[in-house]
Amino acid sequence: MCIKKIIYKTFLLLFLCVFFIVWGKVLFGDVIYKYNTIILILYMSAGIGVILAVYKFIARRAAIIKKHYKSILAVFLTLYGIIILINSFLLRFTPAFDMDAVYSGAVQWVKQGSFPDYYEYFGYFPNNIGAMVVLHTIFSIVSVFGISDFFAVGAVFNSLLITATVMVVSLVCRKLKGEAAGVMALVFFMVYIPFMFMGAAFYTDSLSLLFPVLFYYLYIYFKEQVTWKKRALFASGMALVLTIGMLIKFTVVIILFAVIIDALLTIGWKEVCLLTGFSLLLAFVSFNIMDLYMYSKHLDKNTSKQLNTPYLHWVMMGLQNNGAYSYEDYEYTRSFAAEDRNKACLSKIKERINNMGFAGFTELLLNKADVCFGDGTLSISDFLDDSPYKYRWIHQYILYSGAKHYQYKHFVTGILLGIYLFMLRWAAICLKGKNTSKDIVLAPVLAGLGILAFLLLWETRGRYFTNFVPVLLVCAAISFNWEKQ
Repeated sequence: MCIKKIIYKTFLLLFLCVFFIVWGKVLFGDVIYKYNTIILILYMSAGIGVILAVYKFIARRAAIIKKHYKSILAVFLTLYGIIILINSFLLRFTPAFDMDAVYSGAVQWVKQGSFPDYYEYFGYFPNNIGAMVVLHTIFSIVSVFGISDFFAVGAVFNSLLITATVMVVSLVCRKLKGEAAGVMALVFFMVYIPFMFMGAAFYTDSLSLLFPVLFYYLYIYFKEQVTWKKRALFASGMALVLTIGMLIKFTVVIILFAVIIDALLTIGWKEVCLLTGFSLLLAFVSFNIMDLYMYSKHLDKNTSKQLNTPYLHWVMMGLQNNGAYSYEDYEYTRSFAAEDRNKACLSKIKERINNMGFAGFTELLLNKADVCFGDGTLSISDFLDDSPYKYRWIHQYILYSGAKHYQYKHFVTGILLGIYLFMLRWAAICLKGKNTSKDIVLAPVLAGLGILAFLLLWETRGRYFTNFVPVLLVCAAISFNWEKQ
């Protein structure tokens, strides 16, 4: 067995084992969301049954779908986008906490030329500056035309990004396995409904949704190019997509590492250096330009340095209470001088790991996986329950406090668990079959492992893996036997 095949098998087996454990933990060992296992199994089984029935319907009509794929995609995206937009206005709310800083900071910047009310916040959390810059850019453009309802603008912009994400996932699946697989991807978005309610929650999770899967889509085309001019063109597009995505939410960088590993196994090292070099160079230059501008025009460098929260803080916070947010941990970190915070956090990290022991640490990791990958609602209520403009019938399902939220969270989590099974089926097919490197779609698998590994180290929240759900849906949609159609 050649080295490359061993590497493929290793990653696929790791993905299969790890996500099967996550699936089993959520379904049978959940201690976070208090699910009823029987209800989850019923919804999961129903979802799988519907998806399999639709698959058979699509498979029998593969030739027709191939002929009319573009029309099907256009009609679906139009209807899906309209649904997201309608829900965005039905679920309108007053942003609070982090989203308030990003949104209101952008609004104040447009109206006053800066965002002084949020200088302190961005001193603490400079990682959210990129999202504010993106919103400020959009708000500035529409303000030229006299538009001042910036929340509506943000909701429309986010709805377009979500709709574009659906389109790209379908196009990726079409590229990998044909038009029938592209339509199957649309079915998954139709059955798994949380994205339909995400338009109004234009925070980093959804604003970055498009970029990992779009980066991967461009990579597929990059690998097909035979001239360096065209390779450079696609590498430039990938670099731009990656940079914008990372500015909004830094976890987007995980798709770069996934693609690099995939590329090292499938194409020449010169091509790998080209796409990696372009991506890292543009990201590095862009981040430095943004920092230079921000700390010369808006924020004070010394003040921000004193306020800044070190990255080790989130690792430390991820080692208590199932990795959830902790006000006490913020108090602890900020009780030290800026230059001592990393050392203090590292000391607390060692202390917590030693106190837990192996068994305690293993239990923590399992519970964190449950938190991060076990909330089928994608924790959208974190935003939508912040002072809704008007309570609608839909709020009783979507909000944590809603009378029917119990049924809703079981339904969407059951569907998500079914999606996990289709993902695992794809990994098992690749692992068992005699596939060539061309047949094995490895980058989405690596991205799934990457976001899981990151969240096991970081603070946990049910919405933190949202921007990689589309990448995982690719694995699910291509897991069917399209080759015989």
